[in-house]
This record gives sequence, C-alpha cells and structure tokens, in this order.
Amino acid sequence: MKFEAHGTFELSVKGEIVIIRFFHNWNLEGAKAFFTRYRDFLQQLGLKRFGVLSDLRQFGGGTPDAIEFFEKISDWAQENGQAARALIMDSGLKEFTINRIDKGRTRFQVQAFSDEAKALAWFESLGLAVS
Repeated sequence: MKFEAHGTFELSVKGEIVIIRFFHNWNLEGAKAFFTRYRDFLQQLGLKRFGVLSDLRQFGGGTPDAIEFFEKISDWAQENGQAARALIMDSGLKEFTINRIDKGRTRFQVQAFSDEAKALAWFESLGLAVS
C-alpha cells in the first residue's frame, strides 16, 4: 500500500554547509522524497567535503520506518563527503531520536546547538567555509 508523503523540508547552502530545515511529522514516503531531492542537490553542488546543519526545531518526528530510512541517508552522506553535522534543536526527545539515527556509526563530528550562529562558528572552527 502506497501512502502520501508526509514531512516537508527546505534546502539551502552557505559555502560548504548544506542547511536543511525539517518541518512536521515524517513517514517513509516523505523520507524517500527527501533523499531524492537531497542527493540531487548535493550532486549539483559538487562539494567534495561538506557539513550539514539540520534545523530540527519544527521537526515533529517520524514513523519507525522513516527513522530507519534516515539512518541509510546518514550512511550515504558519510560515504559522499559529509565531514560534520550540526543539529539545531529544542527538545531532548528530538536529540534522542537523532542520536538513534547516528547509532555511533558516524565517522564525523556531530554537535547539538540551540542556534544557527553557534553552529556556523563551529563549522568554521573545523575548517569548513560558511559563506
């Protein structure tokens, strides 16, 4: 049975930082639609090394199969040049969910922040261009 995609997002870039803003609740179809657009976006940018700033303040969570699919996206991103991830969040539950996605498999640094300016300063300290 095929379901309508749930979950919306915005993609933008600042230097070597891909900014993803997540909104609403997600299902598997939404996660798959996101991955298609994210993969195409990264391929268009042609970055060899990049950071990802994930703004999760309006992320409502996801179904178990969506969270499992996000784990695969995280693996793919690592293999395609992701050097660091900054998480902007306002809830311990969101942090728990995101940590489940990483499950200790990341080969890059992950840091949580309460605002974007601190996250961008952290990326700069890692040698990533933010403008």
